[in-house]
Amino acid sequence: MLGHTHMAVGIATGLLLVQPKSLPELLVGVSAGAVGGLISDIDVGTSKSHKQADIITMGAALIVAVVLLADWIFKVGIQDMLMKNENFVQIFLPTMVFIGICAYGKGTHHRSFMHSFVAFILLTACVGFAVPMAAPYFGAGFLSHIFIDMFNKRKEQLFWPSKKGVCFKLCSSHGKVNKILFYSGTFLAGLCILISIYNIYDLGKYFSIVFKGA
Repeated sequence: MLGHTHMAVGIATGLLLVQPKSLPELLVGVSAGAVGGLISDIDVGTSKSHKQADIITMGAALIVAVVLLADWIFKVGIQDMLMKNENFVQIFLPTMVFIGICAYGKGTHHRSFMHSFVAFILLTACVGFAVPMAAPYFGAGFLSHIFIDMFNKRKEQLFWPSKKGVCFKLCSSHGKVNKILFYSGTFLAGLCILISIYNIYDLGKYFSIVFKGA
């Protein structure tokens, strides 16, 4: 599937499974789900695809940057929350290992290491050590990527280093199924964000007061 589809489905999956309890967690969940949904495709192989991989990498970095900028402007408290009870080494080392794993994965064959359960475990563990709150969202996004890619005609080495691949051979990555997944993922992601905001700020209580007053 295409990158924007993986991002939408990754965000929706993370929010559906984890359900954030605060605004900082919601922003962290959206960014981590998006990165988790995108990151596997840094292993694309052709010269054209490598440009796409670079776009994916920059897109993932941009998502994180936008969230941190929003935190700085609106004083949400994400950075303070992430740094609480953490030190530089606890964040820096897992981040460097994460980057190293991705650098290795970028040079592997498409749908091999970066589409495997080994990569899922290693990368999610790195995120968990660096930013524990982000790990379940990232992991959900990553699993959503390799799951929907199984519908394609090209096999995934889910059990890497075993070369045996898995796929359902039901569709292409550019076809109608991709569009359906993109629109469905976008709708669900938007709905989950609205529901999360509704629950976080207890808007049901607010609306009940307004209706009673009316």
